[in-house]
Amino acid sequence: MYHNPYEDQSGGSWLKTNFHTHAGTGAGTCGRNPIDAVVDIYRELKYGALCISNHDTYTSTAALGGESMCMIQGVEYSQGEHMLNIGVNESLHELPHQEAIDETAKQNGFTILCHPNWIHRQYWPYQKIDSLHGYAGIEVVNMLICRLSGSGLATDTWDHILSQGKLAYGFGDDDFHIVSDAGRGYTDIYAKQNNFEGIKEAIDAGRFVASTGIGLEYLELAGGTIKAKAKFPTETYVDKFEYRFISENGLAAKSFGETAEYKMNGENYIRVEATAENGAMLFCQPVYKKAFFGK
Repeated sequence: MYHNPYEDQSGGSWLKTNFHTHAGTGAGTCGRNPIDAVVDIYRELKYGALCISNHDTYTSTAALGGESMCMIQGVEYSQGEHMLNIGVNESLHELPHQEAIDETAKQNGFTILCHPNWIHRQYWPYQKIDSLHGYAGIEVVNMLICRLSGSGLATDTWDHILSQGKLAYGFGDDDFHIVSDAGRGYTDIYAKQNNFEGIKEAIDAGRFVASTGIGLEYLELAGGTIKAKAKFPTETYVDKFEYRFISENGLAAKSFGETAEYKMNGENYIRVEATAENGAMLFCQPVYKKAFFGK
């Protein structure tokens, strides 16, 4: 039996979100820009939620959001391989990775493994990832890395994890350091409430996408066939995209058009990607066999 994480889309709205943002830690640091200025930038870009996640330092921003934007609490764990502990009110960097993931879950938060291909392929070694459990997913898109070194994309790591029978979701983030980083990569979340509880419920359900500029109009599963349609977030006559259907065996099919569909053929999972004429990308969470992931 296949599960489609997007089947429940009623009574909510899409929240453009960045979980990986550095601000307010002073000159010469990753967070050199003032927090209020960075929050204003993301508010101007119509983000629905934002997390200031400084390196091994908890930064309280609960009072800064207002009605237009939910401020999420979190920290970037930077001891060894980096990860985002989202929904916590303290830095957990003195703990080993697994204990920090477990403690985040105890605080009703979730963990995202950061930039898996920073500097070189497998910055996050597969052996290390395979030894961990309980994290929500990985940054399949980290746009800061695209201007640094290594690769900002991590679909290879994502498919490695999924192929092991571990359900992990793909997130998109700016990893904001300077003003020009803002708005390049994000997580678009279909949440029933614009607060942390609503966002956490959507994350747990996999009801979100990673993007560099494309939204999801729908992803449906009926009679064993996936039907998908991407869209630009602003009004435009451009409505054709390249679609790719990816399984544990690699590329299953691709097409170009306004919509795309794929008949499931026994795969353990299929995830959908879309690319626009301007290079913007969309990464949907997998449609999967519940039994394969122990669900």
